Amino acid sequence: MKMDNHKTSTSLRIGISIAMIIIMLGLAIFLNIFTTYTITNQMKVLSDLNIPITQGISRIYTIQQMQYQSFDNTMPYQKIANSENYKFSKNQFESYNNQFDYQVKKINELTNSFLNYGLDDDTNKDLSSIITNLNEIQSIHTQYVQKATQIFQSQGKNNVKDLSMMQTGLEINQNQINLKISMLDDDVQKLTNTLETKADESKQKSVTLQAVIIISAGIISLALGYFLNLINKDLVQEVIRKTKSLQKANRKLERTNILKDDFINIASHELKSPLHPIYGFVELAQNGDMAMGEALEGISKQARQLEEVANRILDIGRIDNGILQLSYEKFNLSDLLSEIVSSYRTNEKIQIKTNFEKGIEVEADRVRMGQVIRNLINNALKFTEEGGIHVIILHDLEKNSVEVTVSDSGSGIHPDILPNLFNKFATRGPKTESWKGNGLGLYLCRGIINAHGGHIIAYNNKESGATIKFTIPIMRHLNAKELHQKIMN
Repeated sequence: MKMDNHKTSTSLRIGISIAMIIIMLGLAIFLNIFTTYTITNQMKVLSDLNIPITQGISRIYTIQQMQYQSFDNTMPYQKIANSENYKFSKNQFESYNNQFDYQVKKINELTNSFLNYGLDDDTNKDLSSIITNLNEIQSIHTQYVQKATQIFQSQGKNNVKDLSMMQTGLEINQNQINLKISMLDDDVQKLTNTLETKADESKQKSVTLQAVIIISAGIISLALGYFLNLINKDLVQEVIRKTKSLQKANRKLERTNILKDDFINIASHELKSPLHPIYGFVELAQNGDMAMGEALEGISKQARQLEEVANRILDIGRIDNGILQLSYEKFNLSDLLSEIVSSYRTNEKIQIKTNFEKGIEVEADRVRMGQVIRNLINNALKFTEEGGIHVIILHDLEKNSVEVTVSDSGSGIHPDILPNLFNKFATRGPKTESWKGNGLGLYLCRGIINAHGGHIIAYNNKESGATIKFTIPIMRHLNAKELHQKIMN
């Protein structure tokens, strides 16, 4: 019964999908017809551009001819010193300037307005050519007016030669304007032809597109049922895959919750451990069984241990969230190591030996590097009852790297722990209290080294004990070749 319902539901979905596709195709055809109608109207509007532009060009030509004629009329009055008629003709000449500029501006604005219609490149090219010719005509006309003004200003002067040269230049400008106006007429005709051609092409494309859509609708309708059936099968497989993926994610989440609980338990234990001695010191001091100074020293030591544990837990959180920040500075790694080693109290059973050159400078976070080295030495001391701990620094200027090695002669790393040594809780868990450490120190070391762009490894020695080694760049943002050149220079 459920299977029949599933088949009915699938068939219904297919039928609805087919109907929707057909409706969409019909809508597409309607939109295509409407678009074609709109495009045709736009082309008609653009074709109408020819009339006002043609009329404007005709007015420009007429105004220019009348202006030139008024200039010719002015010259005889200038020669016979007829001041009244000269002034009238001159004013008439100047009045044509505003009419000319107005007509050019009007055509320019009209043409520019059509450039914002989103037309094709050919049409825009024709419109740009019209605008260019208009600008050239206006520029030549400006020169024409300037020369005419110079001639007017020469009234009463007797330099006939200069006057003749200016009149010749004026005639040249007049001929140039006539030529440009003729070219402008040709550009307008070319634009009209282009618009008519584009309109015909748009109509043809519209008809072709409608035919393609109708044919496609039939093909899609026939193929849709088959494809939907395949899609349905794929969806079933996808649901199965997603279910498996969700189950896997749930198992991973369960493991994460277990690790979270372990982390909380260990963090709680580690934070509580220094508190019990503090309470003991306080009680002994209150009862008079211990001197106040000795008790305060013990409390201070445990408080520092408590602070160190808290900072370690905070650093682990920063590493997990990818927000561990480093404060880079140039410092002497050799001096830092000497300072750290000298802070340890050695005995006859365990000796800390070093082997490194003096003056090895690196660019890194000094505090974090000290934290890593102390963790590694503490880790070696924890697993070494007698023998020696060797700390070695090697640097390679050519490779822009410095290597720090901490080896001990202790019991070595348990084979079950070694593959996951630098993971959280690798050395300790709820059921592994016999192993030493809380499983956070080496994880923190790896996070700090990785943040510096380095790497850290660990292995058991052939005879006894273990070795942990890390490598970081000597200089930040500097490759080996640049470092070598810097040192050689």
